[in-house]
Amino acid sequence: MLELKPIVFTEYIQAPIEKVWNTFVNENGWDPWFTDGMKMELKEGGKISFRWVRLTNGEIVTDSGYTVYLVQNKLWEFWWYEYEDGFRSRATMKFQRDDNKGTWITITDHTLVKNLNELEIRYGCAYGWGQMMVYAKTYIEKGLIII
Repeated sequence: MLELKPIVFTEYIQAPIEKVWNTFVNENGWDPWFTDGMKMELKEGGKISFRWVRLTNGEIVTDSGYTVYLVQNKLWEFWWYEYEDGFRSRATMKFQRDDNKGTWITITDHTLVKNLNELEIRYGCAYGWGQMMVYAKTYIEKGLIII
């Protein structure tokens, strides 16, 4: 495996932490604003199933994962991006309330790549997280679904 620093994304969302948390961590996952049929078990060790159609030009793309840690309104850590040896990506989402009744969310992604030829996997994850944060912010703050 290549030793790479994690990719970190931070976004401010003008909404109470409970609303932001419930948008990201709920039984239906990131439907309807980012995924198409995502499901998650809301417990440590709980299974996660990802499904995309709209973002993949009509092709059904699925993946799986599981929750490592879950602390209400504070932290959700999970493994996902399944491959032959396990999972490629460990993601941590941290939620922090601020004095203006908004929420800071930080996503830290540790994507495992075996060699330089696999760097595109890491870049694809980075692109996806950035895209997902824009969609979430738009959905939470404006009530708009932009996919």
